[in-house]
Amino acid sequence: MNIRFTYFAMMLIGFLTFAATTEAVAGEGERDSIPESAYESGYPNPFALGVHVGTTGVGLHIYQPLGNHFGLRLGGSFMPFHTDIVGNYSNRDVRSDVSAKANNVSLLVGWAPFSQQRGFFRSFNIQVGGAYFFDLSGKLESRLVEGYRYGDINVHPDRVGTITTNVNWKETVNPYAGIGWSNIVLDSRFSVSIDLGAYYLSKPTVTMEATGLLEENVNNAPTIENNIKNYRYLPRVEIGFSYRFWK
Repeated sequence: MNIRFTYFAMMLIGFLTFAATTEAVAGEGERDSIPESAYESGYPNPFALGVHVGTTGVGLHIYQPLGNHFGLRLGGSFMPFHTDIVGNYSNRDVRSDVSAKANNVSLLVGWAPFSQQRGFFRSFNIQVGGAYFFDLSGKLESRLVEGYRYGDINVHPDRVGTITTNVNWKETVNPYAGIGWSNIVLDSRFSVSIDLGAYYLSKPTVTMEATGLLEENVNNAPTIENNIKNYRYLPRVEIGFSYRFWK
């Protein structure tokens, strides 16, 4: 997962560098055939449809400006995540299958205070809104990689069993706040958006179950739930591409 985040961070830095260069050239008046209407708002103007990818998944969005300084963004994201982790606990190797979902529909309102100026901060905006997460959950399945010996008996990992931990957040609207660059113009039709912010989630609930010899020894759900009750911020780092329907 760290490698994936590194790749995403490198891609984001590349886009920021490209965006800064593009806006700097635009600020010097070298706009070629790009019409002035593409720069009139901090949001794609007058209407745009796009795709995005980020820490909360991949999806589609629609931009609708509300004057020169304000705009709406309606989007939907889908995130299936799965990875395997091998760790060592009490001198025994344990393999954990980790999966998560963060499927949501969001509505954000943005304010672009510098939309009438030129330069990189022309498309800078402050965003507030929320998202309805209709499936926000995580699952952790852990088992021994190898068996262990109990006296002269070799106990197979299947006999030891598997511990399954489920973390769920209720289906509700979660508030969002962040910043972004929502109309970095590429040409007369296409633009790039970059968003940085976080959702504030509801308190999660935790359930645990086990099989095999571990079945009677699962009683940590309340402790885990108490330990993660304050981890309620879901970061959102996102890159999007939008297509303007009118010049």
